[in-house]
Amino acid sequence: MVPARVGGPGRPQRHILMVAPTSFFADYGCHVRILEEARVLSRLGQRVTIVTYYTGRDVDALDIRRTLAIPWRSNVEVGSSRHKLAFDVLLGMSTLRVMLRDRPDIVHGHLHEGALIGGVIGKLLRRPVVFDYQGSLSSEMIDHGFLSPTSRMAHLVRRVERFTNCLPDAIITSSRNAAEHLRDAWDVPEARTLTLPDCVNTRAFSPELLGPEERMMHRAALGIPADRQVVVYLGL
Repeated sequence: MVPARVGGPGRPQRHILMVAPTSFFADYGCHVRILEEARVLSRLGQRVTIVTYYTGRDVDALDIRRTLAIPWRSNVEVGSSRHKLAFDVLLGMSTLRVMLRDRPDIVHGHLHEGALIGGVIGKLLRRPVVFDYQGSLSSEMIDHGFLSPTSRMAHLVRRVERFTNCLPDAIITSSRNAAEHLRDAWDVPEARTLTLPDCVNTRAFSPELLGPEERMMHRAALGIPADRQVVVYLGL
């Protein structure tokens, strides 16, 4: 049993180690999900540590541990890259170091690389593992033209993906469609998945941040009639 520590009135605190195989933080997709999950868990009284690449920028009030630097690669890594293998080796070393020193209660792996690194180390140290699933690893690499769908490497990546999907105790998906894909394409039992949809942080995105006159001015500048409802999409 993991001993309970007080993290608020009547609430036990757990130390959650997030493994983020990306250049956290940057202003796009999965980084926003990592950031908001860490913030919510912290507000709920949990202690969150994020292990990530050495590139990226720090965020106030978050405990971020970075890997060692790679001399030949100093820019932010986005998407598939042959350089990510070196990044992930260093990430694994940093994750193991934090696990042995801080002994967190739960391992939370983001993306397949994070779930693989966190899953293997978490199982060795007998910690529950959560996988934050944001899409198929092999499908993404094929869609981006990084792999040929019929190549031996694609076959190897699919085997690694299947192994990774079997590691965690629970898988969090951002949509019901993703949970169904895990069940139908990868034989992941539905009982091991939990859908946590992406939502808007209304503290950052709210019409009330602008006054009525300022909103009308922006509408007029964009040619939007005053009686039209405005829906904003933010994405790549």
